[in-house]
Amino acid sequence: MQQYDAVVLAGGRAPWLKELCGTEHRCLAPIAGRRMLDYILDALQKSGRVQRIVVATDAEAIAQLKGTLPANVTTCPAESDMPATAYAAVMALGESGSQNVLFACDDIPLLTEAGVQDFLQQCETIPGKGIYYTIIPKETCLKRYPGAQRTFGRVTDGVFTGGNLLLVTKDVVINSQQLTREIFSLRKSPFALANWLGWSFILKALCHRLSIEAAEKRFSQIMHTPSKAIITQYAEIGMDVDKPADLELIEKYLTK
Repeated sequence: MQQYDAVVLAGGRAPWLKELCGTEHRCLAPIAGRRMLDYILDALQKSGRVQRIVVATDAEAIAQLKGTLPANVTTCPAESDMPATAYAAVMALGESGSQNVLFACDDIPLLTEAGVQDFLQQCETIPGKGIYYTIIPKETCLKRYPGAQRTFGRVTDGVFTGGNLLLVTKDVVINSQQLTREIFSLRKSPFALANWLGWSFILKALCHRLSIEAAEKRFSQIMHTPSKAIITQYAEIGMDVDKPADLELIEKYLTK
């Protein structure tokens, strides 16, 4: 069974967490008696598919994590943006290990080992892609978590939300720094982003005439590497903690 290195992108802060959890660090926020990061590490470890894990976070969080992590989990300093942080984490892994790296966000404490296993197994059935990313059907999310408030998008194949697991080759992370930084810089400017993506693509999306296959093709063109959307039925992969209502809902499920 193929083994992978993994990175938890844990450099994010959420000021609203301070009053509720005593810390702005998402990865350190206690939920049902455990840090949010611990749930994610558990799922990765128990999947049986992950050999080494790097937690990329800031110096303050690294100091608090010292001496509390499993033997195969190390830390590295987060950088000023996500592309640079991903690069730093891949450099921390070194040249040895898996060429495909599993990336997880730091705010999905409902993640399960079964969800990790399913995602990696699906990726392995479609080899040769540089980027694999997760999408989850709306009906799956609402059936599993009826009170969840997620953002959904409609394509010709159905209605989906994005997940928080990616499998990316080291080469893509290393060689796409400038490109990914450009994407991040455009994300807050809809007009500039539309120009960059192409207006025909945007119009198809707005008119619900865009298919998953067409979106994959455009994303592959943008990233200069073959890319694949993996449809997962594990809604936990998309249940991130963006606001107090998310925290309340997730804490209820973890307490159960």
